[in-house]
Amino acid sequence: MKLIDTDVHVVWEESGAIASYLDETWRERWLRGHGHTQAGLDIYPKIYDPDTWPLSNRKRQKVSSAGELAAGWLDPHGVEGALLSVYDAPRLSTFGDTHYPTAVATAVNRWLADTFLSDDPRCYGSIVVATQDAEAAAREIHRAAAHPRMVQVVLPTGTRMPYGHHHYRPIFRAAAENGLAVAVAAGTEGIGTSYPPTPNGWPGTAAEMRVTPSTTFLCHLTSLITEGVFTEFPELKIIGQETGVAWLPPFLWRFDKNYKAMRSECPWVRDLPSIITCRHFRFSSQSAEVSEPAEEFWRLMDSLPDPNILMYSSNYPRWDTQPPENSFALSTCPPERLEALAHIEAEKTFPRLSVAW
Repeated sequence: MKLIDTDVHVVWEESGAIASYLDETWRERWLRGHGHTQAGLDIYPKIYDPDTWPLSNRKRQKVSSAGELAAGWLDPHGVEGALLSVYDAPRLSTFGDTHYPTAVATAVNRWLADTFLSDDPRCYGSIVVATQDAEAAAREIHRAAAHPRMVQVVLPTGTRMPYGHHHYRPIFRAAAENGLAVAVAAGTEGIGTSYPPTPNGWPGTAAEMRVTPSTTFLCHLTSLITEGVFTEFPELKIIGQETGVAWLPPFLWRFDKNYKAMRSECPWVRDLPSIITCRHFRFSSQSAEVSEPAEEFWRLMDSLPDPNILMYSSNYPRWDTQPPENSFALSTCPPERLEALAHIEAEKTFPRLSVAW
């Protein structure tokens, strides 16, 4: 069975790898380590540092070359296609300034293309942008999309505004014009300039931080639909990465109910939100909630207008990696939907993936 992994993380081996892609204006700041580490991009969180959490208090594994990725992941697990993103790259959008993160985003995208996409045909790329300047982000998407193996744009869940806001429209327009999907990745909530990770402010424990990304993402989902992003870009696909998914059916029941009563505020939304969601959104499987018995999870998915909203993801090589043999979704999926989970939905969601295959 063909297997596509929609969430794999890579990073440079040493800072000079990125410095060579920066002009002199920003190279010194990069080499002084202001805003990055050897393990990835960084900015001081207000309270929590994920690397100090008990569940992840271990040496971070790094993958810095296509050869390492092939030997450590693709070959042993029979992965025929992997969508790569750079460790913590969405944090660039939480920096307080604009020009530096914009320059770093371009450097990171160039590095990814040169280091992985050109060395292994199984590797596909994610374009990172700094959303502080949406017009500059759109220009970077157009530039980076010239590489045929770039298949999506990756944005953070932690923001100062929901993604339906007109500020972000140039980013979604550039993605749609280039046939790219947009992944919204959990992990930046409460970091840098982003708002606290829950609608009620700051939680008291790291355990709460593991639960809350779904609440942040559902606000983006609601905004994207209500503000008419999919009316303007009818082919656009959005991926929820590490956001969970079991919360979605009951949330959409509520969304449909309220839409019927308040649709005069968004007359451009012509279908029920549940139908729009299943048409435009997909979710990574690694963060799917485990149920006992497993049939209960799939029964919940069956309540959606389209139950095939999951795509296999491993989150490799992070501490909570789910290899195919240990994936809750793959190991319990109803047989008639296994191919969709393993590769068909990915090929439909990322048009460039099908073309490049």
